[in-house]
Amino acid sequence: MIGKVLFTIGVILVVALIWRTRLPRGVPTPAPRLINPKVSSRNGVIRYLAVAAVVILLIGSVYLIYDHWRDRHEVVVVRVVDATTGRSVDYRARRGDISDRQFTTEDGRQVVLAETERLETSILSATRPEDRN
Repeated sequence: MIGKVLFTIGVILVVALIWRTRLPRGVPTPAPRLINPKVSSRNGVIRYLAVAAVVILLIGSVYLIYDHWRDRHEVVVVRVVDATTGRSVDYRARRGDISDRQFTTEDGRQVVLAETERLETSILSATRPEDRN
């Protein structure tokens, strides 16, 4: 443990010595101050591109958050099928309330599946593409 502390202190000292030797010896003369400095048009373009990139990222983030929220709150038909008897029961639940072996219906009932039951979901309305099941 003490070796790690001594090694860290040694690295800090070496870096401090290297930094000290690289500093200029004399006082640097400041650059002359211009009254009307030249404005580079390139800085304006870079600033415009940076602002545009930030705006695009923000719009994309807001859209993805909204799409995730919409998916989780979509109402689907949940069919619970008993594998031994073939009997099935239909429920309505939000997509975000469905987990592996349990789900909560729209009216607040919590359904837990047995080992012999399977869960099938289907879309309530045909407004979504078929690959969203």
